[in-house]
Amino acid sequence: MPRKKQYKEEEVIEKAMDLFWKNGYKNTSLRMLSKEMGINQFSINASFGNKQTLFLESLKLYRSKLQKLINSFEKSSNGIGSIKNFFYQFAEFSDQNNSKNGCLMVNTISEFGLDVNKKVASIISNYEKQLRTLFKQNLEYNSSKDSQTIKTQLNYLVLAIGGLALANKIHDKNAIEDYIEVTFKNL
Repeated sequence: MPRKKQYKEEEVIEKAMDLFWKNGYKNTSLRMLSKEMGINQFSINASFGNKQTLFLESLKLYRSKLQKLINSFEKSSNGIGSIKNFFYQFAEFSDQNNSKNGCLMVNTISEFGLDVNKKVASIISNYEKQLRTLFKQNLEYNSSKDSQTIKTQLNYLVLAIGGLALANKIHDKNAIEDYIEVTFKNL
């Protein structure tokens, strides 16, 4: 008869997510996960299969938390002002409790580059597509922009949000605010 789990799966995934977010995938060992999650390595493997599957579940949880921020962005329709507000909210989200962790998805792409797992790549790609759509809708809110300008600014904003995630890992709040203000100065 299988043993009953002595833990709540959602809670241990959250702990794993925090550890992956802080250390990255490669620098997080099963031993570290076991200690942080409060369960043994056998239980991790029995519940999740392996470290990679646990990481995927952690990334899904992170994405669901980030979705709350995106939902707020979707409800706004103030053009550039809405995008700028999203940047400020994203900066706050990616530096929770002054953690200096940045964005788990950007960290993952930085760590793996093009060698990222297909399932992980799908989560990140869907997030980027959603951001592109929202950025584009808000850029189009200002009807004076032609399609080429919108395309150029859209690409710039997607790169800028990634840069913001990385900058949040090392810079203070004043530098982040300056970065955001300069980003939107000429849009």
